[in-house]
Amino acid sequence: MSKSISIIFGEPKHGWLPVGFRYDDFNIEFSASDVLNNPMEELYNAIKNKTGQVTWWLEPFTYFFSFDNAGQDYILTISEADDIDGK
Repeated sequence: MSKSISIIFGEPKHGWLPVGFRYDDFNIEFSASDVLNNPMEELYNAIKNKTGQVTWWLEPFTYFFSFDNAGQDYILTISEADDIDGK
């Protein structure tokens, strides 16, 4: 049985993009900065290439969404760090 991921984007305001992510009972909501990187471009490239990483910078906290292709399946790994350097 396949399960769906839902990503909902709010209206950007002053360089911050509201993001809602849902998968089954797992939900996170955050506002990502557009400073230092373009997370929407990274997301587009990761989906188009079926692999890649998206950095959602929350200044200083960061979420990393890593997309990998495993045959017919896709793997999404979500990690977090205290800063954009991944520390």
